[in-house]
Amino acid sequence: MTERIPLFLLTGFLGSGKTTLLNYLVKQPAFANTLVIINELGDISLDHLLVSRSSEEQVVQLSSGCICCSIRGDLAKTLRDISWRFARNGQRQFDQVIIETTGLAAPGSIIHTVMAEPKIASQFRLQGVIVTVDAVNGLNTLARHREAQQQVAVADILLLSKTDLAPPASQAALSKQLAVLNPQAQQLIAVQGEIDPTILLALDHIEPQGSTTSLAQWLNTSRFSTDLSEPALLSPQSAASVHASPIQSHVFIIDSPIPFARFEQWLNAMVQQMAPNMLRIKGILHIAGFPGPMVIHGVQHIFHPAEFMSSWPDTDKRSRLVFITDGISREQLAQSLTQFGLVT
Repeated sequence: MTERIPLFLLTGFLGSGKTTLLNYLVKQPAFANTLVIINELGDISLDHLLVSRSSEEQVVQLSSGCICCSIRGDLAKTLRDISWRFARNGQRQFDQVIIETTGLAAPGSIIHTVMAEPKIASQFRLQGVIVTVDAVNGLNTLARHREAQQQVAVADILLLSKTDLAPPASQAALSKQLAVLNPQAQQLIAVQGEIDPTILLALDHIEPQGSTTSLAQWLNTSRFSTDLSEPALLSPQSAASVHASPIQSHVFIIDSPIPFARFEQWLNAMVQQMAPNMLRIKGILHIAGFPGPMVIHGVQHIFHPAEFMSSWPDTDKRSRLVFITDGISREQLAQSLTQFGLVT
């Protein structure tokens, strides 16, 4: 009961296959004893089991043994209470939590809830964000709906659904657009919601668990261009579409060790000036005087406590910062980093 509970966030635009995926996952042994929190309005059918929204909160035992908790009220209150509400003889009756959001949700607010409230952050460990994307309508949805762009931008895994109905050319164009919005996210195909559950269970992209060997995977800059100091290089068509969107991803490489005080000054200033539009920031930093890298991760103005690793994962000891922003240009970020002497 003292260990933090793994929590997965499942989101995606309307009709993108979230519930189909959820139906599949709760039947898998790896997701036995899972508490499912459905945080949206309307009715949802989980394998012919209707979860009604007529009350503020309703709990249903699924045939798989999982518990489904349907809420239309305060998610934070639900998370604070579930450990004791679903416990017998002092033992909670679930091993992990999946939150399925409404299709119109801006996931940043839910990530913020899990990270920002001390009681929630002390109970739950946000393992990763899984986003479903409709391969048939995805391009049009991304072009028309900012919510869909924000969902894609914060994803750790992008699951493409309905690929059997999408022409190969359309699917390839969608994949490129997704890579523009979020080069870091792994793109996978889910046929009828089916995916190897161990891929999701292996997610650990919110807080690396102290292993230097997992740092490269956690930061995952390999999907950016060869020159990591430049934006991802894609086709002209994709480049044009990303410039039409205010949501962009950027990587900055810093060659020299960073004085800790200077980094703190920059971080405080950045939070004050840019936090509302900073969807996500992740970094591995070479702080002067420390043998291993410092790892940071934040959403808007909320940051996990910085963690120092005992050693570097490889011989590359450059600092790397990854930004996913909404309406913040690369030039603004560069100016901020230059102002505090982090880059020249």
